Amino acid sequence: MGNKTYFPGANDNASGISFLLSLAKYYAANPQPYTMAFICFAGEEAGLLGSKYFTEHSLLALQKIRFLINVDMVGTGETGITVVNATIHQKEFSLLNQLNDKNKYLKKINSRGKAANSDHYFFTEKNVPAFFIYTTGGINAYHDIYDRPKTLPLTEYQDLFRLFVDFNAALMNK
Repeated sequence: MGNKTYFPGANDNASGISFLLSLAKYYAANPQPYTMAFICFAGEEAGLLGSKYFTEHSLLALQKIRFLINVDMVGTGETGITVVNATIHQKEFSLLNQLNDKNKYLKKINSRGKAANSDHYFFTEKNVPAFFIYTTGGINAYHDIYDRPKTLPLTEYQDLFRLFVDFNAALMNK
């Protein structure tokens, strides 16, 4: 489409950045027993460049990370979410499902295996337990001019947020 075409990126990935900032605001007001870090990486579309660099030059000991949760494209959710690395981290995936079943947050949580499709990947390669979570259903705008804020429904944004808070609390108590 040419180098002058504008791709708004509302779902990919303004929704993920918004979600991260919402979580950071929540945890700033509700301190937890463990340190939490919120990181945004650049260069995901160009080959996961930011997260690769971070894992190679980390400001913290990667082995101290209890669990990394990467979010990208969380602006829909009519049919649920997909969790990459669910087959690798089965106990955590089961916990996520138990919390969702109990509270009826999301319609469905889909399991997916290991994939090099977002910023969690290089952490996984360094043996850091990690999930990559994205919502499913709704608009199909992705990597195009139609990924605009006015058409992004944020259908399950609040429910996903509550699930994350519950999941993090459960992880910290294990």
